[in-house]
Amino acid sequence: MGKAYFENGIFLTDIYTNQSCEVKTSVTVFVLLLAGVVHMQCTDENVISQEDVQAQLMKAINDLRSKGCQCGQDSMPPAAPVSWNVILERSARNHATDMYTNNYFNHLSPDGTPPIGRAELAGYSGTYVGENIARGYFLVTDVMEGWKQSESHCKNLMDTVYLEIGAAKVSDYWVLDLGRAK
Repeated sequence: MGKAYFENGIFLTDIYTNQSCEVKTSVTVFVLLLAGVVHMQCTDENVISQEDVQAQLMKAINDLRSKGCQCGQDSMPPAAPVSWNVILERSARNHATDMYTNNYFNHLSPDGTPPIGRAELAGYSGTYVGENIARGYFLVTDVMEGWKQSESHCKNLMDTVYLEIGAAKVSDYWVLDLGRAK
């Protein structure tokens, strides 16, 4: 939750909510005590829509794949671009929501279901499924940097076996599912 404080005759409150919309919003309420006036201001610095997640991740991942990169000690050559898959997106959103709702962070669901099992439950019929997860990031640029710094996540981004992706962000939980259609 937010915090409340009194400064220069103004009551200030920061509220961090709106979980039902899967965003983290900062709302600042200024109450001028003498005048009895209320002013509300919303900032969007940490708000990113699912459409933005899709567009920005597709661009970032395909830019990385087009150039190649260093993943740990291994130099990864350029790879073919990936396309968006709505079923992998659904699987990613389900897992991100589950981790957020149940307060855990793991590739395995609490019942032991791995990424490929969740993708199959969502209706995916591809032959391969990989997954990147992250927590604590609000922007695509930051989560991509985190994944590039993790050797295994970086290699998933560059793996030529994966040709399609789907991703979701719930609060600060990110899930990227990678797959290959049959």
